[in-house]
Amino acid sequence: MELLKVEGVGKRFGATKALDGVSLSVQRGTIHSLLGRNGAGKSTLVNIIAGILPADRGRVLFAGEDISGQTVAQRQAMGIRIVTQHASIIPELSLAENIFLGVWPRRRGLVDFRRIYERAAEELSQYGLDFSPKVRIKTLPAVEQRKVNIVRALFGGAKLIILDEPTTALSHDDRENLFHFIEEQTASGSSFIFISHYLGEAARISHHVTVFRDGRTYNGHGSGEVSERRLAKLIAGDEVTPAQRCLGVQSGETVLRCTDIRGTHMNAISFSLRRGEVLGLVGLPGSGARSLVRALYGLNPVTGGTIEIENRAAAIASPEDALRLGIAYIPNERHTEGIVETLSIRENIGLSILRTLLHTRAGFVNRKEEEKLAHHYREELSIKCGSIEDPLARLSGGNQQKVVIAKILSCRPKILILDEPTIGIDIQSREEILTRINQISRRGAAVLYLTNDFDELRRIADRFLLFRRGRLESEVANENLSEEEIMAVRDHYVQNADQSEDKEDKHEF
Repeated sequence: MELLKVEGVGKRFGATKALDGVSLSVQRGTIHSLLGRNGAGKSTLVNIIAGILPADRGRVLFAGEDISGQTVAQRQAMGIRIVTQHASIIPELSLAENIFLGVWPRRRGLVDFRRIYERAAEELSQYGLDFSPKVRIKTLPAVEQRKVNIVRALFGGAKLIILDEPTTALSHDDRENLFHFIEEQTASGSSFIFISHYLGEAARISHHVTVFRDGRTYNGHGSGEVSERRLAKLIAGDEVTPAQRCLGVQSGETVLRCTDIRGTHMNAISFSLRRGEVLGLVGLPGSGARSLVRALYGLNPVTGGTIEIENRAAAIASPEDALRLGIAYIPNERHTEGIVETLSIRENIGLSILRTLLHTRAGFVNRKEEEKLAHHYREELSIKCGSIEDPLARLSGGNQQKVVIAKILSCRPKILILDEPTIGIDIQSREEILTRINQISRRGAAVLYLTNDFDELRRIADRFLLFRRGRLESEVANENLSEEEIMAVRDHYVQNADQSEDKEDKHEF
């Protein structure tokens, strides 16, 4: 039975046609995926469905009723809810308090906490979540926080839940955990719109798939009826050329050597990195992989061991120390650590070199050089924008990530550290970024590439290191590994993961 129907919806923003006669339908008790590049129209349609934006033409029907004139609150009351990419929680509050946000029951004018905890316990039990309602939500793993967001929506009477990139920054096991939870709710009658850039997971979980391209939709793809390759072609409008590294390090000198590195989540880690090499790092939460790369950039303290840069001992206590030594870092949390959305593209690209390459003797910013750099990287990285003066907030996720990369490349690093650089971006942008990393390494930069995407490792890394419980567990040489071989490595690593790994460090996977 049809729950949602979108008929001929159009939307413009000035001269930009965001949606051009979009139509689709969502059936009750199903998962309907929306796929497409950033800027293809997915978010615009979702905002129209939720009532955040008005459509210029067309209509939206929910449970057979035309809701085109309804407000956000009215649509929420009817059962339409959005669960955003970043978990909408108040970390210091309890799990129960987060579930009841905005609808706390009262008794004699005061919040009835006894009733909150009792009702929350019932809700958690109903949806199979084995947590105390009094636990502070910030202590829960990311995947459980996202489940709580879904439970809150269901508790609020949601019939259709829009999941916007819900798997971002989750491990493979956590994604499967979340998928199982979503499928359980679907079996109980709930419906989901699932937005993702990961074609494999969309094919894995969806009953129906709609592809967006240039404001138009391509419907009619049922579960198991279309391959990832076909979806990629529909999204890009042409064949997407996968980035593929010509493996084998061409140059040989060691640019970075770590010996017995110790600190939080790091226990006697030793490895080396050569000029022109792409070295992959893999690790589950608490494994030490992310702690290590943050330590190399001066964000985590090193309590023991030695770091050598080009055969010279190096002390790295801050990002300033790292930059001075030629180390640059692209964090996985783009929005909180990588960009300033209110600043322009030009200003963001120049942030890392304000005190060095852009600093004049008079103490001012060299605006001419800043503009030159911004124009250079706009062209080199194919950043899609109207002008380098556009606020970064106007750009799609993929183009924002390209600006982050431009900001770091402007430092002219010897060692480039990339922390999950392709999370939450469309397939075309991902392949462009992987290709650029390949080119950067071929020009002589050494690259540390942190990811839990084994397929990316197969295509970009010369070798990769597997971490567990603060130790370097093993090293795998990428001698043109096949898809089957890399999946065997992944399955062995994940299946033997120690589930007691400490997950308290928010900067770990």
